[in-house]
Amino acid sequence: MIYDGEFRTAFIKDQVPSLDYGTAPAPVLDSLAGQYGGGFGTGTIIAIPKGAKNPGAAWELIKQASLDTDTLVEMANGLNNVPSTKDSLNSPNLKMPPQFKTFTDIYNSGKLVANPTTPIGDAFLKAVNDFAEKWQAGSVPDLDAGLKKVDAQINDELAQKGAGG
Repeated sequence: MIYDGEFRTAFIKDQVPSLDYGTAPAPVLDSLAGQYGGGFGTGTIIAIPKGAKNPGAAWELIKQASLDTDTLVEMANGLNNVPSTKDSLNSPNLKMPPQFKTFTDIYNSGKLVANPTTPIGDAFLKAVNDFAEKWQAGSVPDLDAGLKKVDAQINDELAQKGAGG
């Protein structure tokens, strides 16, 4: 089992096209069965820097790249990522392998959650991901102790920002 993103379908198609595999939403506790089929989504921040020479053109590009259905579908097909609007998500021009449907279903489920806003941004995700990589590589001998260390690291970062922990 791998717990990752929709882009992995492109890696498999490229590197092992004959692989017979499936995708499924993340499992949930029986007590949270109503949340099955949901997921966690992140986004992209696009900004126009202060003093940009062509802010009007930059704004037009941002609108094109974030709101135009055909552009979003073309980018999704090229990058093998879920597009970011309902129209692009449901476009008949979205061409993905059958296993990708799991991810479009998650995004259409109404159960998608985003990053919580924190004083440390997404540093907590980096701490967890860094730990997960070490654990998967076998370099963490004690899972419970390792998780407690990650918890303390996140709490320390929050405390430094005056956010408690």
